[in-house]
Amino acid sequence: MEELETINPFTLAPWVERVQTIVDDGDSLGTTQADLGWAVRAAVSSSARNGVVGVGGVIEIPASVRGGPKLERFSFTLGMRTEQNPFSGQLAAMAYALRHLPDLEYRSVALLASNKAAVLTVRNPRQQSGQEYVECIYDSINVLRVKGNVVAVIWMPTSAEHRLLKMAKKEARSASQDGAIPAQKFPRMRSTTLNIARSSQRASKRLPDNVGKFSKKVDAALPGKHTRLLYDGLSRREASVLAQLRTGMARLNGYLFRISVAASQQCVCGQATETVEHFLFRCRQWTAHRTEMLQCTETLRGNLSFYLGGKSPSDDAKWTPNMHAVHATIRFTMATGRLDTQY
Repeated sequence: MEELETINPFTLAPWVERVQTIVDDGDSLGTTQADLGWAVRAAVSSSARNGVVGVGGVIEIPASVRGGPKLERFSFTLGMRTEQNPFSGQLAAMAYALRHLPDLEYRSVALLASNKAAVLTVRNPRQQSGQEYVECIYDSINVLRVKGNVVAVIWMPTSAEHRLLKMAKKEARSASQDGAIPAQKFPRMRSTTLNIARSSQRASKRLPDNVGKFSKKVDAALPGKHTRLLYDGLSRREASVLAQLRTGMARLNGYLFRISVAASQQCVCGQATETVEHFLFRCRQWTAHRTEMLQCTETLRGNLSFYLGGKSPSDDAKWTPNMHAVHATIRFTMATGRLDTQY
């Protein structure tokens, strides 16, 4: 987390002059403005693929500027897709392009970008990801303004197929080829990093392999919303009884011996280890108490999942817990007093 960007309450002071931006809202204004008499034009793009984010751009310098005419290209891999996104890629490309302009005086500069969100962020920076790049953009623009230059950021959709934007996109894609590795470490975008972390948590709604082996044997639908149905309406004592039976961590000799509390794992009846299954279905001490449980079903007697509200592998997609059997099991257990604790 220490590599995450720091998001401040505001990016720029309220009195700082905002950069001029031109957004094409369907009337081709941006396309027209991009080709009108700018001394220097730069175009930037980003590409997210192969697990990385690449950025690229071109700077077109005319013959009227010292060192021109020439077309400078740049590209680099910004970072992994789990840390960066196309939005941060275009902001980073803008910052790079402005910082690498030639020494200009009293010139007009147009910066073309295809990511509308990035252009709108430059127009009106807020408390959001990418602040560090926006600060770099404004630092470079302020240096240009001091020397009498005018800078405008123009958004153009990719459908416009502007010559410079197509070249910038090609450079960005070259930086996101399979096997591309970031040359240096850039701040991880907080929004992207946290969103992906949340998504991975949502995607893994299952118990870890080494947790709850007995519970997963009893209930193949864990974790699931049906557990609320099982426990809603139960008293504290009833809920404790059901939880012990469903987890296997019950006050029975089999479990108590395993945690070094009981001297033996043998059931008092002397027939077998005192497990949940033995206690519920086979122990001779409690035969008289099982009448209600046996009346719940003819075909599923002895089925631990059925009596504890769990889904067995043979159940279909329309399965729901049989609450009558669950409550009968709880009443049987409470009648024996075998799992009682102090309340």
